[in-house]
Amino acid sequence: MRNATVAALIYEFLFDVYRLLDAEREYNCWLPDEHGVLREAFNHWYTSCWEWSTSVLEEAGATKALISKRETKSNIRGPFSYPVMTLDECHRADFSKFETFDNYCYAMFTFHQLINQTSGSEVNLDVRSPRFLEAVASEDDIFLIEGTHCVRFKSHRFGDKVMTHWRREMPVRTFRRKDSA
Repeated sequence: MRNATVAALIYEFLFDVYRLLDAEREYNCWLPDEHGVLREAFNHWYTSCWEWSTSVLEEAGATKALISKRETKSNIRGPFSYPVMTLDECHRADFSKFETFDNYCYAMFTFHQLINQTSGSEVNLDVRSPRFLEAVASEDDIFLIEGTHCVRFKSHRFGDKVMTHWRREMPVRTFRRKDSA
C-alpha cells in the first residue's frame, strides 16, 4: 500500500485556495480578521469540496476562519477564511502531527470529492500544483498515471483502500492531530 502524505494533500488544498483567490480577485471580499486587519477572503460558498478542504486547512493551521459578528451569536459557521501561510511555508511546514491513516482517508476522500466536483474522474493537471504529479499521484496507489498530462483515480482501489476504512473503521470522521485522536 502506497499513500501520499497528508502534508502533500494539505499543500494541494492550499494551492487550490490560492488558485481560486487569484482567479476571482476582482470579486473577492476583504474582511477584517480577529485583529481588525483586512484580509482577502476565500469563500467556500458552502460547496462541500471546498468546505471540507477548508476544514483540513484550518485544523492544520494553514488558513484561519474569518468570523463575522453575526456568526459569534450563532452556531452556523461562515464560509470565509484566509491563508496564514504561503505555499513555500506550507511546503516546509511540519505536518507530522497529522500523519495518520484516518487523516489520510479524510484528506483523500476530500481530494476525491474536489476532483469529482470540479473535473470528473480525471485529475485536471492544469489546476493542480506543479508538485502534484511527484508528491501525490506517483506516491499513491489510487492514481493511474497515463502520461504527463493524464492522471485518473483508480476508483476500485480508492473504494478498497479509502472508502472501506471510511465506512468500517472511522466512526468519527474528523481531521485532527494525533494527540487528540
